[in-house]
This record gives sequence, structure tokens and C-alpha cells, in this order.
Amino acid sequence: MNKVHITANEIGILWTQYVQGTMTIQLLSFLLLKSEDEEIKAIIQRAIDITKKLVQDIYQLFEEEKLPLPYGFNENDVDLDAPPLFIDPFPLSFIETMFKAGMVAYAVSLAASSREDIRTLFTDAVSDTMQLFNACTETSLNKGIFVHSPQIKVQKEVEFVEGKRYLSPFQKRILNTIEITHLFENIKTNTVGEMVCTAFAQTTQSKEVRNYMERGKNISAKHIQIFSDALRNSDIMPAMPSTVYVTDSSFPVYSDRLMMFFLTVLSATGQGNYSAASTASMRYDLIINYQRLSAEIALFAKDGLDYLIKHGYLEEPPQALDRQEIMKHDKHQS
Repeated sequence: MNKVHITANEIGILWTQYVQGTMTIQLLSFLLLKSEDEEIKAIIQRAIDITKKLVQDIYQLFEEEKLPLPYGFNENDVDLDAPPLFIDPFPLSFIETMFKAGMVAYAVSLAASSREDIRTLFTDAVSDTMQLFNACTETSLNKGIFVHSPQIKVQKEVEFVEGKRYLSPFQKRILNTIEITHLFENIKTNTVGEMVCTAFAQTTQSKEVRNYMERGKNISAKHIQIFSDALRNSDIMPAMPSTVYVTDSSFPVYSDRLMMFFLTVLSATGQGNYSAASTASMRYDLIINYQRLSAEIALFAKDGLDYLIKHGYLEEPPQALDRQEIMKHDKHQS
């Protein structure tokens, strides 16, 4: 049976996952080497193994299809001899955040693929990542460092919305459980973002990158405050994730290219989270907040991309042939 030709969807998805996977391996390799907790090291190693398997499978597909392999990231983008940049609880929060987003990305990649071998690749990635996420959560729970979402009392009877007041941004009702979920989860992800930006700001040797990371740190802190205030206004006081997992090291660890690219990935994840939260929320003030904060992240991400382009750090995804250029070239030759 003839193998089905690979589609544009599949090429773009595989390309993206390869580049992000090679980046993730470098990020985690440093965390693994500096971790002192054996249980946490086991989780980090498992995350690396899952990512390496995915990267290797994509590499083989690109070889078989005779597609140009992305440059991605490698050991030159990390200094494994640098002093520790984070203390041990951080890798669990980092893996929880990144691989939670990975589950979504792999599921979307699976849904956009048609070839059986590529669907199998992403089916395995989803399954492996789900198991990793469960193991990461269990480890955090066992160590007593898992940050639980708020516990609340709910009404005993089923109720239906009566009138548009339920949606009003002016006569604000108490938050429902769906809105609480998104507010809390966005606090958690922004806390990780704040720590990452802090660590990157204090270790880069570039003033331009440092300013960008400080800006990202301030954006995360502002968003955490806005989401926390929304919870407090409904008399909900969630346990707040810690932001003290960054050491005082100022020794460079990751390349500026890797750090800036990683911030574009974090920004894209944040925009996706805010879009989902905006769709799920039923109070207009929350919807407006998510939309305006998403626009702020979009501008931040654009400036990051501008930096990558300016310094020649941004790889071009595969693109279709420019037929007009080919025809012009042919005419020139004749």
C-alpha cells in the first residue's frame, strides 16, 4: 500500500513540536543536573525521555520525507556548569505548567493529522504526557507542596439564570466554579512566568534582554494581582503559589536566543489560556479583563519576535513554493 503524502498541516505541526521539543530538552537538562531531590530528578528525567522520544520520532519522519530538519536548540544553548538557578520545588511547577500545555498541543496536533503514523506519534505523546502529569501531581502532593485550588461551599439546589444581571459587570455576582477555575489556573501559570522572567533577567548579559524579561515579570505580577483581586472580591482566598524558587545566581545559563524564544512560547500559552477563560466566563468584567490582558501579552510577544528577527535568531517554518518567483526565474533563464 502506498504511503499517504504528508500534508501541510502535518509538516507545520511536526516542525513546531521539533523546535519546541529541542528547547525543552535544554531547559530540563539543566534542572536535572542541579536538582538534589531524587523523586524530583526522576520526574525531570521522565519528562526529558518523553521529549527526546518525540523529537527522535519527528527527526525520522523528516528524514523519510526528505524535509529540511529545523535547527532548533542544542547543548550550545545551555551552560551545564553554571550554578543552580532554581531550587528543587520549581521543576515540579515548571513541568506541571509546560506539560499541561503540551497535552493540549499534542491533542490539537493529533486532531489536525490524517496519516496513521503521525496520529500514532501524537497519540503516544498525549498518553505519555498524561502519565507524566499524574506522576508530577502525585509527587507534589506527597511532598506537601501542591497548590490546591480554592475549596468553597455551593448552593444545594439547581438554579437557572434569571435575567441579564447574571452577566453584568456593574452588579457583580459571586463567582461561579468555572470562573474560579480559570482565575486560579491563570494565577498559577503567571507565577511560573514571573519566576522564569526573574531568573532570565538576572542571568542574561544583554541589557535589551534584561529589560524585556523585567517587563515580562511586571506583566505577570500585574495579572496575578488582577486575578487575585477578582477572587478576593468574592471572599475567596486561594493558597498562592510560591515565587521564591529562584536563587541569587547571576551566572549565565541559557542563550539569549533560547530565553527569548521560550518567552514567545509562554506568551502563546498565556493567550490560549485567556481565550479559553474568556469564552468560559459569564461575567462581562472578567471577559473584558481577559481580552485586554491578552492584547497586552500579544504586544509583548510581538516585541519578542522583533528581537529574534533583529538578531537573526528566528527560524522560518516550512512554506509553500513561490510559483511567481519560479516563473520569473525561468523567464530570466530563457
